[in-house]
Amino acid sequence: MDSNIYSAPEANVEKSTVFCRECGEKISALASTCNHCGQVQNTGGKSKVAAGLLGIFLGGFGIHRFYLGQWWGIFYLLFFWTWIPGIIAFIEGIVFLCTSEQSWLKKYGNTKGTSALVLVLVSVLVIIPVIGIVAAIALPAYQDYVQRAEMLQQ
Repeated sequence: MDSNIYSAPEANVEKSTVFCRECGEKISALASTCNHCGQVQNTGGKSKVAAGLLGIFLGGFGIHRFYLGQWWGIFYLLFFWTWIPGIIAFIEGIVFLCTSEQSWLKKYGNTKGTSALVLVLVSVLVIIPVIGIVAAIALPAYQDYVQRAEMLQQ
């Protein structure tokens, strides 16, 4: 080892290699498939369990599609009031959970996360209608309560 503290560190080949999940052969840590057996390796993609549960419970708002980095989840948001996206997302969630790990990684293994702009857009498009619905229910009920209270005081 060089005693110069300003010299470039040496690359350790052992740290950049991993073992194949199927056959145990040494492969590069960055490899998406094994050269020996062809098995698809886990490349840090999105979790199928998380996507499936998001699809089942919050899929009517397209949250599972935004989790997978797909912009067209916006259509789920636009039509959530028809319950059709909720039914579709429920089915998609079950399909996600039943999909084999190999085909899941092949399709969604290299998807990137959603950007902050998409998350802000989703939150605005979800929060504003919810506030509007709550206000549409609460304001008439409050006005009726005030009228009844005034009648009782007279």
